[in-house]
Amino acid sequence: MFTRLAFPVGILFILICCQDASSRFTDCGGWLEKDKGVIHTPNFPARFPTPIKCDWVIHNPDPEKKIITYFTQYFLKNSFHLSEYDEYKNEHDYKGIQYLGEINYENEYTSLATYKPYLVIRFKVHEIGKMHLRVEEFLKDVYGFNITYEIVDNRQDIRETCSAHDCSFLGHCVASSNYENYRCECFPKFFGEYCQYGPFCDPDKGKNMCENNGKCR
Repeated sequence: MFTRLAFPVGILFILICCQDASSRFTDCGGWLEKDKGVIHTPNFPARFPTPIKCDWVIHNPDPEKKIITYFTQYFLKNSFHLSEYDEYKNEHDYKGIQYLGEINYENEYTSLATYKPYLVIRFKVHEIGKMHLRVEEFLKDVYGFNITYEIVDNRQDIRETCSAHDCSFLGHCVASSNYENYRCECFPKFFGEYCQYGPFCDPDKGKNMCENNGKCR
C-alpha cells in the first residue's frame, strides 16, 4: 500500500522559481557611461544561452544631452524592453520611470532618442522559440542583436543609419569605428547602397524579376 505525499503548492512554486533563477544566465548587461558604445547579446551573432536576463543601464548625467540608440543589427520580435528614469539604482530602486515599450523588428525602427538621465534596456528570455527574424537563404542562424548608442547634445540631429530592413534583408548594417557613419554590408552576390541588386535584380544587365512593368530594388 502506498501513501500519497502531500506537497504544498506554495513550496513547489518557490522551488521552481529558485531553480529557474539559479540556472538563469546573467553574465551580461552592465552600466554604460561612455559617450558611445556597442550593446550586444552574448555570443552574437551565435545563439545566446537561455534562460537569460540582461540589464544594460546607459547613464547620461548632462541635462543638455540625449541618448540615441541605433538598431543596426536587431533581429528580435520580443523580449527587448526600453525604459527611461529620472533616477535609477536597480530594478527595485528607482524614480520617475517612463516605459518606452517592447521593440519588434517588424516595426522597422532604426533609432530612438531619450532625454532622461537613465535608459535601461532589459532583455529577458526563457526559451528562444520563434522570436527571431528569419529570411529564406539568409539570416537563418543569427540570434539576438548588436546595436549602438551615443550620448550627444540635445541639438544634434539623429544620424542617418540603417537596419536589416533598410539593407533589404540581404546584408548587415555596420557602423564606422567612430560610430558616425553607417552602411549596408551586403551578403555575397548582392550589391547596391541597400543591397537591393543581385542575381535576380540587376538593371545594368537587364535582369528584373518583377512583372507588369514593376522595378526591382
